Amino acid sequence: MHAKELYPMLFEKRWPDPDIFLNEIKDKEHPLWGPGGAGRTFAYEILGKGNQTNWRFLAEKIDDLSILVEREMLKKLPMMVWKAYLGQNAMAKHLMSTTTLTRFLLDRYVSELKNILDPRYKHHVKIENFYLDVLYHKINTSDNSI
Repeated sequence: MHAKELYPMLFEKRWPDPDIFLNEIKDKEHPLWGPGGAGRTFAYEILGKGNQTNWRFLAEKIDDLSILVEREMLKKLPMMVWKAYLGQNAMAKHLMSTTTLTRFLLDRYVSELKNILDPRYKHHVKIENFYLDVLYHKINTSDNSI
């Protein structure tokens, strides 16, 4: 069973009311976020095994970049929910059930992951800087006693 089928079904059983789901999803400890979370699993499944070969390199960096993605999504979530209740964004038509809301958020997670490397996006990350920061971090945290 694929993540886009599994997680909505699991979240629907845990949170049958989409309003409660939206209130609890604002917590960083929610199963949608973090290592092994639904967002990362779905993103890896789509980018790593999917037909999108031009984004396959991103599948290897999901754990590194997803921290930024989750921070951005958690920051945007209150405004997204508010506009959804007003019927002013794409989330509005997905508020009827936790299943459709989860599918929407998983798709949004992958879109945000792609956008973070797009220079036209307001909060994009230059991939060269990202690799240099990761390399710098690995060098500074490695065991220097050798």
